[in-house]
Amino acid sequence: MNESARPNSVWSMAGFDELPAIVASGATRVTSGTVFALASGNGDIELRTHQGFYAFDTRFLSRFMMTLNQSRLLRTGSASFEERLASFYCKRGPFSVVRDRLVENGLHEDISVVNHSTQRASGHLELAFDADFADIFEVRLGRVHKSGGVSVEPRPGQHIALVYRRGDFRRETWIHFSHEPNTRGKTACFDFMLEPKQSWKTCVDILPVADGAAGPPEECVKMSLGEPFGAYKADKAFVGFFRSLNPGAPLEQVPELKSGNPYLCSEYYRAVSDLRALRLKQDGSYILAAGLPWFMTIFGRDSVLSAIQTKILGTDIMVGTMKVLASLQATGIDRFREAEPGKIIHEIRRGEWSIFEHVPHSRYYGSIDSTPLFLLLMWETYRWTGDKELIKQLLPHAEAALQWIHHYGDLDGDGFVEYKRRTRRGLRNQGWKDSGDSISFADGALATGAIALVEVQAYVYAAKRSMAGIYRMLGDPRAYSLEQEAVALKDRFNQAFWMPDKGYYAVALDGDKRQVDSITSNPGHCLWCGIVDEDKAARVAERLMAPDMFAGWGIRTLSSNMPRYDPLSYHNGSIWPHDNSIAAAGLMRYGFAEEANRVAMALIEAASVFPDNRLPELFAGYPRREYSFPVPYPAANAPQAWASGALIYMLETVLGVRPDAERLLVSSRSKAAAPFCLSGVPYRGQKLDLP
Repeated sequence: MNESARPNSVWSMAGFDELPAIVASGATRVTSGTVFALASGNGDIELRTHQGFYAFDTRFLSRFMMTLNQSRLLRTGSASFEERLASFYCKRGPFSVVRDRLVENGLHEDISVVNHSTQRASGHLELAFDADFADIFEVRLGRVHKSGGVSVEPRPGQHIALVYRRGDFRRETWIHFSHEPNTRGKTACFDFMLEPKQSWKTCVDILPVADGAAGPPEECVKMSLGEPFGAYKADKAFVGFFRSLNPGAPLEQVPELKSGNPYLCSEYYRAVSDLRALRLKQDGSYILAAGLPWFMTIFGRDSVLSAIQTKILGTDIMVGTMKVLASLQATGIDRFREAEPGKIIHEIRRGEWSIFEHVPHSRYYGSIDSTPLFLLLMWETYRWTGDKELIKQLLPHAEAALQWIHHYGDLDGDGFVEYKRRTRRGLRNQGWKDSGDSISFADGALATGAIALVEVQAYVYAAKRSMAGIYRMLGDPRAYSLEQEAVALKDRFNQAFWMPDKGYYAVALDGDKRQVDSITSNPGHCLWCGIVDEDKAARVAERLMAPDMFAGWGIRTLSSNMPRYDPLSYHNGSIWPHDNSIAAAGLMRYGFAEEANRVAMALIEAASVFPDNRLPELFAGYPRREYSFPVPYPAANAPQAWASGALIYMLETVLGVRPDAERLLVSSRSKAAAPFCLSGVPYRGQKLDLP
């Protein structure tokens, strides 16, 4: 389809940075890769909320409501205690109800009812379903506009089938019960009579169907957990169930953390659990999805950074991320998808909007930093695995990425890599701060034109040094010329981006090559990459830790002195854990151990206050007081891969871990000061104890 023929979006396409996000907190989550369910505390999925059962970037259930004797269930307790499994305990009159829910290819639920009274009691249970088949972008927007219709149609072996058609495009939700119900359209009804202490049960299987294909139904949850009203059995079936879910998958066996700080231990294992929940498998390799609920898909930048952050847990995610992103690398030019040869993917979607090209996200390449970060990941993968054959296998992809930097990344030939969106349906800002107002001058004016971000130049510098390292390892003489290019870039960078009067780096150069002079967290990434001149590093560290930047819970994205500062904005004053983890690693790289440890401790303390000791995608940048708490950002994704990865990366940073050929080094200062140790860190076929 040529660009002029593409359909207009159903909403103003100023860019996805303009999308409002419905509050995603407060829901019980169960997930298996890109298939997940969000529900209220009693297990219901309620209309006109973000709740639902999702697969293929589509909501296959927008309603799943249970009533017993014409009344809704009262929640008594619920928990998602393994990423795929949740239980909901409820009460109505004399009856207790337990809903055990498992997500895999579809959603399986055991519904168990017991009569706790001393009298015989009758029950009329109704399950009401609906599906709007909304694209994930529609749900985020909060307005669902469908071009097709939803109907209830017969399907062999199914009690209810909800069907959506738009021309040849079709999505279906199949619903089957283990007990025969009475059905009325989208409602299934069951009647039972229970003696005192007698129980009744049915199972429901809900399968998402794309283009006529559905996965197999799940097994009954009771086979692993036992009957909810039976006697306690002190066996290991429950543990065995967890171990059988993903045998051989990465992050199943991780280093053991030992610490006198119970919060740190809880945060560590929560982060590991969340990272497991975000694993995606593609062509036999594993990569991390960006976050739940809005980003359960591959994101080039997020997947690369979270793989780097989590390498002390094992290298399978790094290797898998390299392979998956290489397989998705652009080979031609597509302005609608902002693709160019060698460019690394930004985001992939399989929903209706992407298929019908309302949005370019079937394969969208609109990020300026995924490509250089891919080269950083390749070098880190080699340093930690020592696998030359893997590097040789992926070398053509690395060289294509390097050619993209040289031929497409520099839009105006000034030696810096810039972005300017190619389609009005794409992102206006294409660095990690991709909201529309995130790149501004100190007076609040927004930057325009082709924008060269400060951290992107740092990534390119590190990418060239990474490729030089790879060439040197392979005995390729091109290593020398790449090193020289990196040195020249560092010189140009420190001249063009340094603001002598502010003792800090500009966040960007705009289309007229003016310094975008606001004070932001972005230069922390420059420390991480090593592009900062030694004589400037102390001033950068001091500026990052100044009160207008360091809020006590972490480093803000934007100084509180700037006109656009808002502690509850997405990128203009909020605190992002991944951003802080990178800044801390950069501070440690330049020898500012005290400052790095302050940032690490701030995040560890913040995580101890958040529900389940989980660091969210971001939180508010209000200043910390003597008696205060980190204020949540209402629409933050949680879990989020690079937020969970931030906690892991902080441990690596505090330890001062550095690979050196066959050895893994830990700084002498960390050995004495680190309040924890890690046992069984995998490194080149070894299991090491740190420190």
